[in-house]
Amino acid sequence: MDIQIDLHTLKEITNNFSDNQRIGGGGYGDVYKAVHRGEAIAVKLLDTREGIDDIQFINELRNHMKVQHCNIVRLVGYCNDETKKYIERNDGESVFGKHIYRVLCFEYMPGGSLDKYISEKSQGDDWCTHYKIIKGICEGLLHLHCGSERPILHLDLKPANILLDENMVPKLADFGLSRIYAASRTHIVLDSNSVAGTMKYMPPELRNGSELSPMTDIFSLGVTVIEVIRGSSHGFARYHELGTTEFIEDVRGYWMKRDRTAHLDQVETCTKIAICCVNHDRKKRPTIKEIVENLRNTEPQVLSQDLHVLSLNSSSGNLSSVPVPGNLPSSSPPPGRGPLDVVIVYAFDCTNNTPAWYAVDSGVFWMLQQKLTHFADSCLGYIYPMLSNNTYTCDMKLVDLAESKATGYTAFARRRMTCAKNMASGLAEAHKLISKRGYQNGIILLFSDGSIHKGDFFDETENFESKVPVYTFTLGGKGYNQGLQVIAANSPGGKFHTDPVPERPNLSGAFSKLLDCILSGTTTMFNFEKPPRPSTARDPLDVVIVYAFDCTSSTPAWYTVDGVFWLVQEKLTHFEDSCMGYIYPMLSNNTYTSDMKLVDSGETKASGYTAFERRRISCMKNMASGLAEAHKMISNRGYKNGIILFFSDGLVNKGDFFDGAEKFISTVPVHTFTLGGDEYNQGLKAIAANSPGGKFHTAPVPETPQMSASFSQLLDRLLGAP
Repeated sequence: MDIQIDLHTLKEITNNFSDNQRIGGGGYGDVYKAVHRGEAIAVKLLDTREGIDDIQFINELRNHMKVQHCNIVRLVGYCNDETKKYIERNDGESVFGKHIYRVLCFEYMPGGSLDKYISEKSQGDDWCTHYKIIKGICEGLLHLHCGSERPILHLDLKPANILLDENMVPKLADFGLSRIYAASRTHIVLDSNSVAGTMKYMPPELRNGSELSPMTDIFSLGVTVIEVIRGSSHGFARYHELGTTEFIEDVRGYWMKRDRTAHLDQVETCTKIAICCVNHDRKKRPTIKEIVENLRNTEPQVLSQDLHVLSLNSSSGNLSSVPVPGNLPSSSPPPGRGPLDVVIVYAFDCTNNTPAWYAVDSGVFWMLQQKLTHFADSCLGYIYPMLSNNTYTCDMKLVDLAESKATGYTAFARRRMTCAKNMASGLAEAHKLISKRGYQNGIILLFSDGSIHKGDFFDETENFESKVPVYTFTLGGKGYNQGLQVIAANSPGGKFHTDPVPERPNLSGAFSKLLDCILSGTTTMFNFEKPPRPSTARDPLDVVIVYAFDCTSSTPAWYTVDGVFWLVQEKLTHFEDSCMGYIYPMLSNNTYTSDMKLVDSGETKASGYTAFERRRISCMKNMASGLAEAHKMISNRGYKNGIILFFSDGLVNKGDFFDGAEKFISTVPVHTFTLGGDEYNQGLKAIAANSPGGKFHTAPVPETPQMSASFSQLLDRLLGAP
C-alpha cells in the first residue's frame, strides 16, 4: 500500500515546518505536530546534514512499513522528495542547489515520551500502571525481534524513545539506527560511534565497538525497566550502589510505601528480570521471548493470589520459576485452565441503551476483559442483538492488555449478521466462536433482562445442548428464569445464578469474586455472598448525592450542590475504598444522569469527575426515581454504610421529577437539605423521617459550601469523620 505524502501537503499541514508547530527533536531531526486527513500526526523531518543516504532512509522506512503492533508507533506516511532552493554555504554566500526532504510521519502520541513520567511521583502511585508500561515495552520489543522473518534491532531503546498514548499505553519509537539482519548473518558489526544513544543504556560490548545482536536491546531494556520501577534520577545508579540482593529489597520496600495494593512478588519478578538484562555477559541475558513468558506467568498468579516469582541465579544470571512459601489462600486456577475463551451473550434487545445494557456492556464486559488479561492468550467474544431490524453483532478476539473501557473494544470487527427473532442463534453463534479455538476451555455467559417472551430473539434456547459450561444470569425480573435454569442445566458444569446482576458490577466485590470462581473453575461460591460488614462501622462509606431539582441549566442551586460534591469527594478520600455517586435530573427531556465510582484522590474540581460514565436514563417526571436509583447504587456494594444526601431548591412541585419521594422507605440514612425557600420542607422532613438515622437540616445550604466552616463540620458529623 502506497502511503507516500507529497511535499506540498506536508508543508501545508506544518505551515512550512513552522517553529510554532515544532514539538521536539528526535533521532535525526525535528518533529512537528500536524493534522492529516482528520488525524493528528507527528511529522519527523530528517536532517540531511547528518549524512543519511537513500539506502539508510529506505531501510528505516521498510522497517516501519512492515511493523504493525499496538506497542509500536504506527507509520502514517513518508516523503522522499528533492527540490531546488538557495542554500547558504559555510562562507556565507548562497547558491542555488538541490535540497532533499526525507520525512517520516507517525501517529501522534499525546502522552509524550516516557522519560517525563518515570520520576518517583509519576504515573500516579499505582503499580498496575507501571506494570502495564513494562509489559507493553517488552511486547513491542518482542514483535521487533520475533515478529518477522528478519529480526529488527532497535539499537536506541531508552525512555526518550518510548511514547505514551492518552491511556498510558507505551509504544516504541525512533528506529533511526535499526537494521534488518541479513539472511546469511546472525549479527552485524558496527562501530559504536555510529550509534546515536545515551551511554547509560548502551551495553559494554557496544561501547567497545563489538558485535551488535538482540542482546544489545535487552541491556537497554533492563536499564529502562529499572528506571520505570525505581525512578530515572537514581534507579540504575542505586542498583550499582546496593548490589542485587539489597536492591531487590530496596525496591520491595519502596513499593510497599508507594502503593499498598502493589503485587510485591510481581514487582520483585520485574526487578529480577531487569537485573538479568543488564548482565555484562550478553550470553547470560534472557531473550525477549523468555522475558515476556516470565511476565505473563506472573499474571494469573496475581489474579489468584497464589503467587510465584522468578529466582535469580547469582552465578549464571538465568531466570527460573519457584513457588513462594507462605499461607496465601489456595484459589488459583487449576493447571490447564488458561487460556480461556469466554463469550458474553446479551440475551435482550440492545437497540437502546437500557440499564441492562449498561450493566453488561459497561460493567460485566470490562470486568471480564481485565480479569482475562491475567490468562495468557485468552479470547473474549460477544453476541449482541438488535431486534428492531432482526440483526445481531458478534465477534471474538484475543484479549488485548492495552484495551480499556476508555478506548473501547477497538479491535473487534463488529460483524453485523441477519437473524430471525425466533432462532436460538445467540448460543449457537457463541458455540461457533468457541469451536474455532477447539472447545478447550470455553465458557458462555448468558445475561437475560427477564423480558424474553415467545417469538423473541432467544426463544427455544432452552433446547440447545452445549459442549461447554453455560452460566446464566438475570438482570431483574423472573419472566425467563425457568428457561435460564434449563439452558444452564443443558451444559456441562453450567449454572443459573438466582441473584440479579448488580447494575454496576464493577462496584460489587461479591460479583467480582463470583467471576473469579467461574474463570478459575472452582465451585465454592456460585451465588453472591454479601461482603462482611467492615469492622469499623463507618469505613468504607458509600455516599450518593441527589440533585432534587432540574439541572437543565446551571442555576445557583446547581453551583451550590456541585460545590457540595467536591467537598464530600475530598472528605471521602480519608475513608478507604469509599464510593461516591450522584443523581442528576434534566426535566426538559425527561432523563436523568447517574453514576457511582470509587473515590479517586487524584480527581479534583479542576479536572472534573472524569472517571464517571454519566449514564443517561429515561424517566418520568412524576416518579421518585432519584431515591430509588440512589438505593440501587448503594445496594450494588452490599455494605450497609450508605448515606444519601438529598438537596432540594424548594421548587419541587406535583408532577415534577421527585413527586412521591416522601413515600419512599429507605434502608439507609437520607439527609435532606434546602437550598432556599420552604415550599417543599414538609416533604423533605418526611423523606428524612422515612429513613434510619436521617434528618432534615433546616438551615439553608450556603451558596459556597467550601467556604463555610459550619457546613463542613456538619458533613464531618454525618460522615462520621474522626
